[in-house]
Amino acid sequence: MSSKVNFSFDSVLGVYYAGQIVSGTAELITERPKTIRSIYITVNGFVETRWQESVEKPGADGKLVKALETYTTTEIYYSSDKYVYGQSGGSQLELPQGKYVFPFQASIPPQAPTSFNGTHGQVKHEVTLTIDRAVRYNNIFKQCFTVILPNDLNAKPEHLQPLKRIEEKTFWWGSIFGGKKPMVMDVSTSYSAYVPGQKIHFHIVLDNQADVQCQDVKVRLFKNVTYRGKAGDKEQLKATEVRIADKHCGEVDKNNKAQFDEFLMVPPTTPTTMNERDPIRVSYTLRFIAKTFRLHGGGDLVVDFPLVIGTVPLHGSADDKGPGQKAQAQPNTNGSYQAMMAPNFQEDVCTEHFESNTYKPRYPVYILSGQPANANGARSPLPSLYPKAENTLPVPPVNYTPNPVSPVANPAAAVQKAPPYPVQAPAAVPAVGNNFEVLGFSIPPGYQPTPSAPADASGNIGWK
Repeated sequence: MSSKVNFSFDSVLGVYYAGQIVSGTAELITERPKTIRSIYITVNGFVETRWQESVEKPGADGKLVKALETYTTTEIYYSSDKYVYGQSGGSQLELPQGKYVFPFQASIPPQAPTSFNGTHGQVKHEVTLTIDRAVRYNNIFKQCFTVILPNDLNAKPEHLQPLKRIEEKTFWWGSIFGGKKPMVMDVSTSYSAYVPGQKIHFHIVLDNQADVQCQDVKVRLFKNVTYRGKAGDKEQLKATEVRIADKHCGEVDKNNKAQFDEFLMVPPTTPTTMNERDPIRVSYTLRFIAKTFRLHGGGDLVVDFPLVIGTVPLHGSADDKGPGQKAQAQPNTNGSYQAMMAPNFQEDVCTEHFESNTYKPRYPVYILSGQPANANGARSPLPSLYPKAENTLPVPPVNYTPNPVSPVANPAAAVQKAPPYPVQAPAAVPAVGNNFEVLGFSIPPGYQPTPSAPADASGNIGWK
């Protein structure tokens, strides 16, 4: 390609919070002159879902036949266009070969949803530079950036409540040998909401009174995504579940009892969706599993909890040591909680993506245990947990060659622009009475017209 564009954002790694101003520069490099009408930059955010399902529909003969039905939805949250060279529908311009830097800036709505990339849909925020070509197809260059809708876990007091439950299960295998005692699992956590980078400390007591062996006690964190789409007037939901964290605690023999005090680390992942009507909703399930042999019957003993993932951790949760050992948050002399370390931003742990979009959004990850930040992360440049547009750091000046200015047409004297391809000038035609016109052709040099017939020529002679 004769042109390429390098996008640069003023924010570290191109990460912004909803309500901020996204800004940066687009560096356009052209290897040869171009005939164009305009260059414009678009900053937009939208959601898109799409998937297919097999359905049965009546055919031409009235019988049911299988067909694929596509469910889709699209919503645009914001869009901003700015012409940086030329104008919409303007006349042809010549863009010389060279390097040009065009600044861009746009406001992100305060309720813009968090960036997401999944199997059947995406929430995408991107910057697009379009070269409107006069003769050929347009050149389009795109770059995604991450937007995060803040979710402060301290806004809801119920997030401080621990998760706790006791479940039991009996197996028909034990009844064959005259016993039917249950397997009892008592599980609990310190809180019901966490942030990426935080440890979920849990306490498990497995009392295996049954005559079956527990092969393994597992703790898993699942990401549940619900997509909403339409096919005509019919609305449909599509649900997926992906495991993003796993912990193996160990086995428990039959007629034995074991206790596990472990933790599960929350990886970089999408915060829980707060709007119930969003086309893409993200939620999480914390699952405790006592794995048994299938031959014993009855399946595994499973305990599920809904878990909330936010962007701002609970006060005092950084010093959590496990259920029943919560550390109280220490207020400072001003009566407010001590400032927490700003997060760094790391790529989503999930590898699934929507169609050809391979961009991985970055989410805030808190380093609460003193370990160094991950290599692919960067510290937030903003000290506030709620960065706003007015708190955005000032943009440093950009040094670049001034961009060409679009010429202003003079209505008094219109200038005929030369076409972008070479044209050979026509040869001069003599002014003597044999002038003629050739439409659609360029007359080669030295061309001589065929002479007219003599005046005394007989009428039965044909001229070729």
